[in-house]
Amino acid sequence: MIPGRLLSQFIAVAEELHFGRAAARLHMAQPPLSQAIKNLEEIVGVQLLARSRHSVLLTPAGSAFLEEARELMAHGQRAIDIARRASVGMTGNITIGFMGSVSYEFLPRLLRRFRAAFPAIHVDLREQISVEQIESLHASKIDLGIVRVPLSNATDLHMRVIEVERFVAVLPRDHRLAAARSLRLEELAEESFLVFPAGKSPSLHSKFLMACDEAGFSPRVSTEAWQMASMVSLVAAGLGVTLLPAQVKNSPHKDVVYKELTNPSAHLELEIAAAWRPDDISSGLQAMLSVLGEA
Repeated sequence: MIPGRLLSQFIAVAEELHFGRAAARLHMAQPPLSQAIKNLEEIVGVQLLARSRHSVLLTPAGSAFLEEARELMAHGQRAIDIARRASVGMTGNITIGFMGSVSYEFLPRLLRRFRAAFPAIHVDLREQISVEQIESLHASKIDLGIVRVPLSNATDLHMRVIEVERFVAVLPRDHRLAAARSLRLEELAEESFLVFPAGKSPSLHSKFLMACDEAGFSPRVSTEAWQMASMVSLVAAGLGVTLLPAQVKNSPHKDVVYKELTNPSAHLELEIAAAWRPDDISSGLQAMLSVLGEA
């Protein structure tokens, strides 16, 4: 394990590319700094700096090591911050609304980070579609909503985009395009589509229609459904194809395939946002916002 002191000394020399300036920056004499870098190179087993009488340069190994050293120092600082927050015993509660589609990957990742940083804050979860979360925020039934944007009736709330993903095509495993590495949306123009209802998922519904229009066709809709797991099952049963948020790929199904869409369309990009009341100053909400900011 390399001591943090050695890492900080190496970073200073690598950034200054001058032992004198680096020593002044570190408030130490130059000879012990030179010896420290030699000790570090012995530990690593490769030359990190190319020295001459007039210059100091990073070797290729040194450039690679610099990136990792910075990351190690940042990780160490995050660990200190987490420990300090836990030591002051920040407690409280937060009630979070979330769409079912983020439970595949984004929500577990967020909750792991939050639990590590604020173990004493209790989290309640409420699965709701985005429009219901806005209503719950207005009624103070939840503290934070994880929603898909754009949304109406939310201009009085604070909103921050926290994740961007894309639509992927979901096809039956025996589909004619199942073996393709990727495809363009217009290749599905003759298919029957399963779609999200406009009333329950307005953002996904409108993005789907606009993407199809941009691809040059009007989709033939066979079925409406609003839960991603149900839509995957319906595709597996041969009722049509669908476009779903990419997180669904974390829930494989033996009878369907997921295909990337190569169209460079903004309508295929899906924004997930955090929404909260501007007057909410609870410790639970502020803690979650700090984690979202770090993420």
